[in-house]
Amino acid sequence: MATWNSLIEDLAENFFKCSVCLDQFNEPKLLPCLHRYCNDCLRKVIQASHDGTIECPLCKQRCCIPEDGLDGFKTDFHMKSMLEFIELRKSFEKKGLKQCVSCSKDVVCSAYCFKCRDFLCDECYKVHISNKMFTDHQPSTLKLENMAAKNLTMEEIAAMTEDPRCHFHIKEPAKLCCGICQNEPVCFICTYSQHKGHDLIDVTHLAKKERTLLNQNLAELSKHKNKLYTLSEKVQMALVKLNENAIKKTLLLTSQHKEQAKKIKDKLAECNDECDKGAADIEKRRGCEKREVTVKHEEEMNRLIMKYEENMKSTDVKYDQELEEFKDNCKETEGEFFNKLGELDSNFKTLTTTKDILTSQNKTKCEEILNKCKQLMKRFENLSATCSTILACNDDWTDAQCVPYIRAASEPMIEEMKQEYPELESLSDFVIGDITKVIYDEVVITESAESVVDVAGIKAKEYRINGMTSSSDGNIVMTGRALKEESHITVINMK
Repeated sequence: MATWNSLIEDLAENFFKCSVCLDQFNEPKLLPCLHRYCNDCLRKVIQASHDGTIECPLCKQRCCIPEDGLDGFKTDFHMKSMLEFIELRKSFEKKGLKQCVSCSKDVVCSAYCFKCRDFLCDECYKVHISNKMFTDHQPSTLKLENMAAKNLTMEEIAAMTEDPRCHFHIKEPAKLCCGICQNEPVCFICTYSQHKGHDLIDVTHLAKKERTLLNQNLAELSKHKNKLYTLSEKVQMALVKLNENAIKKTLLLTSQHKEQAKKIKDKLAECNDECDKGAADIEKRRGCEKREVTVKHEEEMNRLIMKYEENMKSTDVKYDQELEEFKDNCKETEGEFFNKLGELDSNFKTLTTTKDILTSQNKTKCEEILNKCKQLMKRFENLSATCSTILACNDDWTDAQCVPYIRAASEPMIEEMKQEYPELESLSDFVIGDITKVIYDEVVITESAESVVDVAGIKAKEYRINGMTSSSDGNIVMTGRALKEESHITVINMK
């Protein structure tokens, strides 16, 4: 059976300290989550509230402030008893002079009376445990050296403490518990006055019932304990995997962007080569035709010099126009490629931003689950520590006063520990668009142009065609020289 010393040593040091003032509890008050705070510290927390609720500074669980404010929160008498024992042990270890409650001498006290709630010297201790005047004190008197032997059980210490007084008639010992008034200790006077008609229960019967129900809740909590502690590890693993996948996707997007940019730039280079070749071909054909015109010009210099000068000008105009149109087409094609590069860069930025947003969102959700898990673990560890001290006491009044409060806190905790997080697996990764969806369009460059067009149905002797185009309404328009020095414009319906 657990001793007081061994159990207290097993508990964390901060179990006995208020998390607000960071000092040992003074008149500790319990919240529904079973975390406790000094009376004055909790008052400050309540005063800072503006919505009728407070948040536990440790586990962040919110609870409503009772109608009677601070007084509505339960005083943790069990914690007060443990703190009393700790102070007794410290006093014995220091062995300083204290005033004996019986003889009022300043001596090294050797005993403590839980009924007198004060120290006794060795002589007064012997009188205390032998004199019939102190018969009702004798079961509550402790020899301090027994603490040094570390052989006192929780149950033995609890038996020494005085039973609670009636909450209303504070001089009367409590005999029953009121089931309607949160198991408040009541005396026989209350049975026909303040608590008349209430559900009054024998403390031993009530303690046994509450202990049984608490053990059931603890068994249910134990079933889910492993899942609670592994959930934190799963969230951490999901966060690591999320970061790894985000890095992989960043590398993939960068690689895809470089690959697609290279393809477009290669096509742009091909387009530029084709433009250069096309321009060179036009210049080549210009040179050939000019040479032909020159030959004819030399042969007919004396007779047709004026005529061929006009032809030369006409040829220059035609090819200048063709070259200009070809260059415009090349620029337009080049512009399309630059537009595609712009679209690719824009899509890369968009996908990168989307990736960062999704990564941040998933991290936030994972961290929310992790924080919730850590808060639940704190609540579970506090509940387990509280239960271990109360169950070790095996004291009916302690069980009747404290166990219902613990059970009320454990039931929602069981439901929270049962909660699954199916989205955790999906939070470690995400889906974004494929940068390769923005691809370059094939651009067709005309390598050569036909110099002769045969149109069925046109019969005109010595009509020459110098230019041909299409109109906005879909017709074909041709211009050229007709008979002698006349020009012609011919419009052909494409139908």
